[in-house]
Amino acid sequence: MRNAKGFIVLVDISGYTKFIRSHNAQKIPFIGKQLARKTESHAEHIISDLLEKVITELEGTLTVNKLEGDAVLFYSEPEDLNEYPKLLIDKIQDSFEVFIARLTDIIFCESCPCDACHQMGNLRLKSFVHYGDFIIKKVSRFEEIAGENVILAHRLMKNSIDISEYIVFTENVTEVCDLEYLGETEKRTENFESLGEVPISVFYPNSSILEDNKIKNMSFFQKFISMNRYFKNMKSRKELAEKYVPAL
Repeated sequence: MRNAKGFIVLVDISGYTKFIRSHNAQKIPFIGKQLARKTESHAEHIISDLLEKVITELEGTLTVNKLEGDAVLFYSEPEDLNEYPKLLIDKIQDSFEVFIARLTDIIFCESCPCDACHQMGNLRLKSFVHYGDFIIKKVSRFEEIAGENVILAHRLMKNSIDISEYIVFTENVTEVCDLEYLGETEKRTENFESLGEVPISVFYPNSSILEDNKIKNMSFFQKFISMNRYFKNMKSRKELAEKYVPAL
């Protein structure tokens, strides 16, 4: 176990209600359970695919600590606080573009009748950035970060922001990086039990899903064929963890 100081970053996919709807699908006679299984397997593949693209974009600038459901926990220990914070923020912004681009590329999956594929257009990315002290400890064969600042970063995910796509920066981040170059940011205060009031700055990326003309002009049959090819080799978050989370 050792003490560290640096950035704690969480990226989280929001907008997926697959479990509620797929559980309702189980009530349909005869085919309910099959529909539920299909919905959950397609949801797992789509989420894993999108997370992989985001991880690949951020890897090198940040270290993956662990996958947490539809979220990924990263950290970094930069030596140079003059240039690194802006490099990190630019990379996080790039990850939003990568996410939207990939979502647009696979929008043909909406031709699938399962709930997960019908809801995929609602998916968005959120990111939470904090700076401070934390502990790096060994857990089994892996490293895990812990401490009050890690808890704070996770608490930020349960906030009062009613928009599904944004980047949250804590006051600690603004002390080591001037966010003015981003343009307009919203100043807010979130209140968390045992932590009290936490001042944050929120940046809302200007991105939206734009259907590519190639996909827009595809016939239903072409979309269906593309969808079947896409789901041929299923991905899982367990496989992502084995690929990206470093063992000691």
